[in-house]
Parts: sequence; structure tokens; C-alpha cells
Amino acid sequence: MPAHFPSRLMLLLSGLILLAFGVVLSIHSQLGTSPISSVPYSFSFIFNMSVGTLTVLMHIVMIVLQMLILRSRFQWVQWLQLPIGVVFGIFIDGLMWLTQGWSIENYALQLIACLMSCLITAFGVCLVVKANLVFLAAEGLYQAIAIRYQLEFGNCKTYGDIVLVSIAALASWIVLHEVIGVREGTIITALLVGTLVKRILPKLSFIQLNAKA
Repeated sequence: MPAHFPSRLMLLLSGLILLAFGVVLSIHSQLGTSPISSVPYSFSFIFNMSVGTLTVLMHIVMIVLQMLILRSRFQWVQWLQLPIGVVFGIFIDGLMWLTQGWSIENYALQLIACLMSCLITAFGVCLVVKANLVFLAAEGLYQAIAIRYQLEFGNCKTYGDIVLVSIAALASWIVLHEVIGVREGTIITALLVGTLVKRILPKLSFIQLNAKA
């Protein structure tokens, strides 16, 4: 069992809750879903499947990509990203239910909600990274790319989010002849969250859970 496992697990769950709330807040902003949920959301209209099911399928694809990138450095524990993805989906559904009465109609307030979702999402990503236990598959893929090619994690996340948004927008436009779930808020999130992660992560250097038991 990893050192400081209870503390790492608490950090991980806290990060997942923040990430889920970031997704929910981006949905309520009505300016487009966050990049991490843009593909499952848009594909749910294309394939008539639930967002949760498509999220699990996306996690499987991303885990396989990690295996190809990391090769011998891929650890079996990374398969835990799959059940973590299921938990993430449950958090999203739960928070959507708790906030179902929210209605943001004013554009200025929608923009504020979008920016708040960026900040909350960035904090969530940082907590998951600091937990150093298991990532969501998207973050796990970005981390794998960062490790393999010696790149900065924040940059990998920014470019990775842009790719996800592009897939969601192009797929829905080609198949449905309209862009689903992708608006200016999605682009703002894709460009801003990675930058915020780079700013916030060094501030959390006081969280040290890497020592061996």
C-alpha cells in the first residue's frame, strides 16, 4: 500500500469532487461544457448513449493510450483510473441533482460562473496530482505524455483539452450539423485551466506525501 494512503485518498476524493463541481458549474453557465466532459456530452447526442457510459468508454481508450506511451513504465495500479472514472461520473450526477434548481440567465453571471469553474477545476487537478495515487484517465494521459517526452504537465493539459474540444466540436458538427456543448466557455476553460494549474501547483508544495512509510 502506498505511503500515507489515507491522506492521499482524501486528497484524491477532494480533487474529484472539485473536478465534478467544475464540470457542473460549466454546464450551468450555459456557455459550453468543460473539455473533460465535452466529448462524452457531444457524443451522447450522436450515439444516443448516456454521458456516464461514454465517459467510461473514454477512460478505457485513454488508459490504453497510456499503456502505449509508457510501455514498461505503465503500472497495473493505473487501471484504477477506470473505477475512479465511475466515481467521477457519480459525483457529477449527484452535484447536478443538488444544483438542479440553479438557473443563470444573465450573460455576465454566466461568464463569472465559467471563470469560477475554471478555478475550481484547476484546484481539483492540482489535488489529484498531489495525491499521486491515481489520475482520472485524461489527466493520467497528460501525465504520461509529460513523463515520456519530458514536458510540463500544465502545457500537456492545455493542449490535450484543446484536442478534446476539437473532437467534440467537429464530431457534432459533421454528424449533427451543429456544434453541441462547445461554446466560448469551453474554449476559455481549455486555455485557462492549464495556466491556472501551472500557477497553483507550486503553491501546494507544502503538501508532501511522497515519503516512504
